[in-house]
Amino acid sequence: MSETTSNHEPYAGKVLGELPFMCTPKMVDDYCEGLAVDRGRYSEPSFWNAAAAPAMIVGELDFGFDGARFDNAFGNLWMRQEWNFFQPVFPGRDYRRASTVLDVYKWRNRSVVKQEVSLYEGSTLIVQGIHHQSFLLNQSSGKVALRDPTKKEGVRKFQAPDGQAIPSVDRNIDLEMCGVFFHGSRSYHTNKDASEELGFDEVVIGGKMTMSMVGDMMEQRFGRGYYEGGSLDVKFTNIVWPDEHVTAKGVVTREEDGKAYVTVWMEKDDGTVVIVGQATAVL
Repeated sequence: MSETTSNHEPYAGKVLGELPFMCTPKMVDDYCEGLAVDRGRYSEPSFWNAAAAPAMIVGELDFGFDGARFDNAFGNLWMRQEWNFFQPVFPGRDYRRASTVLDVYKWRNRSVVKQEVSLYEGSTLIVQGIHHQSFLLNQSSGKVALRDPTKKEGVRKFQAPDGQAIPSVDRNIDLEMCGVFFHGSRSYHTNKDASEELGFDEVVIGGKMTMSMVGDMMEQRFGRGYYEGGSLDVKFTNIVWPDEHVTAKGVVTREEDGKAYVTVWMEKDDGTVVIVGQATAVL
């Protein structure tokens, strides 16, 4: 398939417009059940006068914008996700989302869409994220060629930095969890047939799920300091498949100017690293 771009497909500088957003109780229910998180954490006020949603409910924000993705979705994968948090999201409130395609760039044999999304309550910026989604525009059928994790430079040899470890978060992610987390929708994150249509042999555990485990680890450790002034910047280095056990880990490498700087990563039981990145939280 040739690398042609229709007028509704992404290009650098494309303004995607605005969409309303409201976090619903079902979003929180599906998040908690899908990730096996205690729903009680979000049932009563904690640091604020109302009960806040999970910090990583922001995974809902960058979807739904027309023109943010290429028509040819074969083999598409998340590459990287960045978040900057300013205020918590509260269920039942009216917010608005604004999004722009910042860039479309090449990475190996893939084309990557760099999409920014900002969430506002009135004129107040609540959270801002940058999503890097990669596409195989030169292929539309067959199988996606995946690199052997054992042969990727430095990924399996990742060494935890010196510093203070924070409590880890681990899960065995199965298909039932995926189905709930993604609200029962059929996609390559929930359905094997849909995954095979995009060139994968098995369901691809969504980066939104694994990223949320890393964010949940930060939220549990730093609480308000993650919601108000925290950040997360992670790269997805290997695919997680159904029924694999993964562990999110973090090490505080320094504390400076009232912030904790944390190296975060996620690994499978065999040591394969699937996420690497950095996070911050206000102390």
